[in-house]
Amino acid sequence: MNETKVLILTGTMNMGGIENQLMHLLRNADKERFQIDFTSTMPEAFYRSEIEALGGKFLLIPEMSHKNPLPYCKALYRIMKDGKYDIVHSHELFHSGIVLLIAKLAGVPGRFVHAHNWQDGDGSGRKRSLIRSIYNTVMRWLIMACSNHQLACSTLAGQFLYGEKSVTKDSYHLVFNSVDTAKFLDHYDDLESGEFCDGWINVLQVGRVTTVKNQLFLTEVAAEMKSRGKKIRILCAGSGDSDYTAKVMKSISENGLSDYIKMLGVRSDIDVLMRKASAFVLPSHYEGMPLVLIEAQASGLPCVAADTFSHEVDFEIGNLQWLPLDGNAVRWADAIEAAVAQGRADKEQVVRVVNDKRFDSKMFAETLCELYEESLEKKV
Repeated sequence: MNETKVLILTGTMNMGGIENQLMHLLRNADKERFQIDFTSTMPEAFYRSEIEALGGKFLLIPEMSHKNPLPYCKALYRIMKDGKYDIVHSHELFHSGIVLLIAKLAGVPGRFVHAHNWQDGDGSGRKRSLIRSIYNTVMRWLIMACSNHQLACSTLAGQFLYGEKSVTKDSYHLVFNSVDTAKFLDHYDDLESGEFCDGWINVLQVGRVTTVKNQLFLTEVAAEMKSRGKKIRILCAGSGDSDYTAKVMKSISENGLSDYIKMLGVRSDIDVLMRKASAFVLPSHYEGMPLVLIEAQASGLPCVAADTFSHEVDFEIGNLQWLPLDGNAVRWADAIEAAVAQGRADKEQVVRVVNDKRFDSKMFAETLCELYEESLEKKV
């Protein structure tokens, strides 16, 4: 069997949910059957060394500029043409329209696009400009005209990027996001010690510090916990927008919340933090199919999440409560207290859901590799 060459495009390949997901593919794909390469606009991206250590190419390209897109387009065309790729797999939301057009012009037979979000705003509720709406419409048309496989991490994400009618086509595939469940299941009952094991009850949130992820609202929840005299604190793992981070830190300082909400920055020990936590919280304005919520449920944590994204992520074993994102910190504090009191889920139930919904990273890689090979066999 000839080696299948795959080129993946997803911005920078720096630390992030989509990037974590794609590393699962690289780690688990059969290296004798698949050569998987990545483009990036960031020379020192977080995953560069691991990509290269696993045999993948890390290909630097210019950033896309709408004022002058030619350098980006030329670089991408040359990489695709010279690399003689069998598959191009774009994770660039509406920008995938340009990527796939270039792939078609370069003669790439397998042209995949992947939907990860069901909105493209900043979470502030502002309406899209007319120019942005026109751009999205044109890009959606290009995506459907130039791709031959449309993938989505959730039904909502698929409908948003491709349109409701398109998700009924044979070329559409719903592929749930996945995590390395062994990190959580193999250590399910481990007792942790040390950092954050000091008599406080920990509630974990993981994500980029941005308006979309809504950490500022968590400072309101933390203030409510403080007013109740509860030794419940929120640990926020992640980094992000400097201006938004400054707003969060200002709120923590002005309200005397340094004991009740802690900004941890980027962490490589999320599985350990989850074992040190008693609950998980996710107040995002929107998500596609949040990996961290799969991880939290795989670790057995009771979860409280905003009712703003696909419920397909729900393990449906009674440990996830959905709440409206209406700014009601009292309601969220009540839910978090109830979650803390609930305790961890039964491990057998968790394992069953992981297998049934194929939430494991090995299953995710297997599914994508099968779709890649089927695409070439059919010569779509």
